[in-house]
Amino acid sequence: MVTDAHQIFNDFIKGAGLRGTEQRALILDTFLNTDEHVSVDDLFGMVKLENKKIGYATVHRTMKLITESGLAREVVFNDGIARFEHTLDTGHHHHFVCKSCDAVIEFNSDAVDAEEKRLAKAYGFEVQSHHFKIYGICKECRRKKRT
Repeated sequence: MVTDAHQIFNDFIKGAGLRGTEQRALILDTFLNTDEHVSVDDLFGMVKLENKKIGYATVHRTMKLITESGLAREVVFNDGIARFEHTLDTGHHHHFVCKSCDAVIEFNSDAVDAEEKRLAKAYGFEVQSHHFKIYGICKECRRKKRT
């Protein structure tokens, strides 16, 4: 079944003069079926369970294409590892990042979004994208520290 994401990706690679392959389709499907932020290493491990012949470079290049097509966004948290999150139908969100365990908590905030719009208007700025991350210590790490 062709989904919106598959159509977007297929149109993008055709527009780039590339062809669709079974490997690219598997990598896209695997990425779309993740619920968490995944690194290329994570995705490679998942893809290898389905097809042992796919190489790391293929996963890396395909993730780059998925990102360029607009279906993924690269995010880097406290540990410096590039991870990817879905952009289609996920809604706008922000991140709390634990500096102790590297946990990432996604959250939505109408107040933060409204303040961004207010500031952009005040400064005559047209926002095209942003990444909002707040670093601190999560509840679980604070609890462990007390015991």
